[in-house]
Amino acid sequence: MKNNELLGTLALVNPELEHDPGGRKGNIGIITYVDSLENQVYLSFEAGGEGRYPAAELMRLKDRDRFFPDLMKNASNLDLNDFKALFKISNLQDMGRGQDQWQALEIARDNPGVWEGSLESLSESISYIKASMIGR
Repeated sequence: MKNNELLGTLALVNPELEHDPGGRKGNIGIITYVDSLENQVYLSFEAGGEGRYPAAELMRLKDRDRFFPDLMKNASNLDLNDFKALFKISNLQDMGRGQDQWQALEIARDNPGVWEGSLESLSESISYIKASMIGR
């Protein structure tokens, strides 16, 4: 994965962020630049403006192929509303349009019970980028 592979990806500023000088916690933005050496990600927000955050403070949707099998395997252990939210997220990801991805991330954001199953820290992706840059 290279820096430019994350460009255009939707990211959620962690809604539980304690220190947010930009006041954007819980907002969804589009990744415009990744500084993997400094572990910083630049986002552009729908309402205007930009922000810079450490990758660990941002979340993105897990790939459907990663969380859908777990969803089906653990369906009997999930709260019904959490199951419904995860299922909606999965269906929206299948549609693949940008607006569907945005809506899926909004559903995940608004349902803390599904964060573990549907979201991952962006720092995992950045770590992978760093490792691939060092290996060159």
